[in-house]
Amino acid sequence: MTSHQEFFQRLVSDWNVAYAKLSKSPAMQRLEKGDLKLEHYKGYLQETYHHAGINPQIQAYCSMFLKGNPREVVAQFYKHATSEIGHDLLALNDLCALGGNREAVIHSKPLPQTLGLNAFVTHYIQFHNPIGYLGYLFHLEFMPTQKGPSYLHKLESMGIPKTALSFLEEHATVDVAHVKLMENYFKKLVDKEEIYQHVKYVMEATCELHGLMIAAAFENGEKIYGSESKKAA
Repeated sequence: MTSHQEFFQRLVSDWNVAYAKLSKSPAMQRLEKGDLKLEHYKGYLQETYHHAGINPQIQAYCSMFLKGNPREVVAQFYKHATSEIGHDLLALNDLCALGGNREAVIHSKPLPQTLGLNAFVTHYIQFHNPIGYLGYLFHLEFMPTQKGPSYLHKLESMGIPKTALSFLEEHATVDVAHVKLMENYFKKLVDKEEIYQHVKYVMEATCELHGLMIAAAFENGEKIYGSESKKAA
């Protein structure tokens, strides 16, 4: 019988495959090569504000569908979700540090790709299998620990001040502990191949959808912040 540690290590391997595919997309290639402008980063921060703002509620929502009322897991879910509350404001503050208009961002609407990312996992929780949510959570927690430092270096080389990097810095460090939490979730919830396949599917879909959100955010950043950069120049 496969142990939860083996399932977890398989997910790490499967994530590396999914991310390798994502990294070949035009938007991620721009990031990898440092071929970004300030407006792209601003667009990313705006969509991250919208995306991150609902994530704690999604984790709490997932707990409603876990069978057997696993109290220990529910308690950990709530503690984990609570620690994520306000992370959207880190992205907002970073954007404001770069001259973004706080009220305009707060009252803006998320892009369809951003809504699609959140809606996908919410739908999967309710209509397929709630444990699949771990795949969504894993991607969002694991990616910053693996890629965050290099992204931070690239953005700093662009001249982005540390005062505008708090969201990425927070997740590059704090999410290390959250990945440890993921291992415990696996111990409690992932005990058979059928369950693992739900988690893997959601992880792969989340990785792809997250990439679409980032690409759309870069494009939107060019539209709404590109003219500001030209004026500043």
